[in-house]
Amino acid sequence: MAILLSAIVALLPLILTPQLMLYYDITPKIVVLLMGTAVALPLSLLHKRTSSAGLRLLGILLILQAASLAISTGFSTDVALSLGGSTWRRFGLVTQIALLIFVWLAAQYAAGDPMDVRRFLRVIAISGIPAAAYGILQYFGWDPLIDPSAYHVGEAPFTIVRPPGTLGYVSYFATYLLSVIFSGAALAIVEERRAWKIAGAAAGVVGAAALILTGTRAAMLGLVCGAIVLLIRLKPGIRARAIGAVALGLAAAGVFYFSSAGQMLRSRTRWFVEDSAGGGRLLLWRDSLRMVAGRWPFGFGPETFSKEFPRYQSVDLARAQADFYQESPHNIFIDALTTQGVAGLAILLGIVILGLYAAWRSTDGKLGAALGAMLVAVAVSQQFTSFILPTAVFFYLTVGLLVAQAFTPLNLSGYDGRIAVVASVTVSLLLISFAIVLLASDVSLARVERLTRTGHTGDAAALYQRFEPWRPPGMRTDLWYSRLMAGAVPNAKSNAEAVAAGQQGLVAAVRAARNAEEPQNAWFNLAVFYGQRNDHTHTEQALRAAISSAPNWFKPHWILAQVLGVEGRFGEALLEAERAADLNGGKNPEVMRTATEIRALSQSSHK
Repeated sequence: MAILLSAIVALLPLILTPQLMLYYDITPKIVVLLMGTAVALPLSLLHKRTSSAGLRLLGILLILQAASLAISTGFSTDVALSLGGSTWRRFGLVTQIALLIFVWLAAQYAAGDPMDVRRFLRVIAISGIPAAAYGILQYFGWDPLIDPSAYHVGEAPFTIVRPPGTLGYVSYFATYLLSVIFSGAALAIVEERRAWKIAGAAAGVVGAAALILTGTRAAMLGLVCGAIVLLIRLKPGIRARAIGAVALGLAAAGVFYFSSAGQMLRSRTRWFVEDSAGGGRLLLWRDSLRMVAGRWPFGFGPETFSKEFPRYQSVDLARAQADFYQESPHNIFIDALTTQGVAGLAILLGIVILGLYAAWRSTDGKLGAALGAMLVAVAVSQQFTSFILPTAVFFYLTVGLLVAQAFTPLNLSGYDGRIAVVASVTVSLLLISFAIVLLASDVSLARVERLTRTGHTGDAAALYQRFEPWRPPGMRTDLWYSRLMAGAVPNAKSNAEAVAAGQQGLVAAVRAARNAEEPQNAWFNLAVFYGQRNDHTHTEQALRAAISSAPNWFKPHWILAQVLGVEGRFGEALLEAERAADLNGGKNPEVMRTATEIRALSQSSHK
């Protein structure tokens, strides 16, 4: 059990499978959790149960969380999507149930022996060193796995780099690094053996360096808040050696910042100053709270935010972020409220409060202080990001470890009865089945992409058709496939292949418009297909459907104005063009230019 749980904790943030899977930074992590939990669940029946007041309360909260997720899935606006999860994070009911089971098993196991909490911290810290080092290398331009252009933003000399590490996106990577940093700090503080103290210090230093290079404000704020909590709890004496180490570190950071190597970090600081409001984050939170007003009991269901939010996005937010795809509220508490309703929010708050209480009453003051600081740091950072699987695992695991070490455990007898065996085996088989289907589907999609990129569009289409019946619940790939085939048309080896690829793309675009998790994008994509065929009637219909899905997105208004202008309907075209210009907020001059041109045409048509 120790090896299995440790392997899950170590592999979750590290595993990447580029070339093998399409969603190479998401799917392998899901598979690790599902498979690992499926094996650990029946294995746990062989061990004695551990109980305490804290564990019982944690168990109640986890059960309530599972029930809330199941109920909100049942009342979801898209049950399949809530069950299997969206494309961008695959964090539906199945994945979250596996997460809750894993955290419970880990907390139970860690409560059985005080040293097991330290073992978890060792795994987090040691496995975090290569992850942090990889992020540092990404900053300096070395990346054998991911195309560096994917995380470089802006034009020289103000280009910034946002290293995503092994988590796919910089904000999630930075939040994960907080767990590495404070796990390392815990080892440096509580371990007796010098080797573990050095390893902990190394994890803290490398993790902090990687976090700073990500340029992520939320995680930096979390780091500061966690450090303050740790200092208040420990009340360390002021030593000349510590002052010297801090001064040396600050001097080294200053030298780096103003060196040529620090250019992209200075550019990131410039972005901070120019975007002090966080890119419309306050408007996003306000609109998200308005969105949930009509569905506060159960929310919209897990993973439905990207589908439902565009209908509630305000004009203010549309102007601030004219062409930005809002996949989540970027706040774990608002995310819980929009997806699960008030019950989900209350349960998540209860879990945080339990963790903080366990940190306060910990019998090992130093260990409790380090774990409490970790929880505070991660919670603060997550006020500006939503959960993905690895960050959710380390958040919940921190609470589980706090509870495990803070309350006196009582060893009970092993699990009795066939019901426990049948239930655990049944759940394990369901998790394994979902993992296998997800894995096979993702591998198939990666093959479809490779075949298309190499000009074998016919083989790609045949493989995609074979894959469709086996896709897991909620996996909506028709929009992706439609765009993939559209991109293959210019590079087709023959006219016949170009026509076939275009037809494949159109058919997939029609399907996507009916079931995509981002309907506004699917309808707009379909409009592009019809527009290329000069089918103005269906182009207009698709654009109006896109507007219905996302009323304050400027782009369908803008293209519809051009379509109406071509048809000579200048009055309608002018209304759409002016609407587009207003919603665009001056971000794209060509949008304003279209309004000016149509206004001129409208005026000339009335002379």
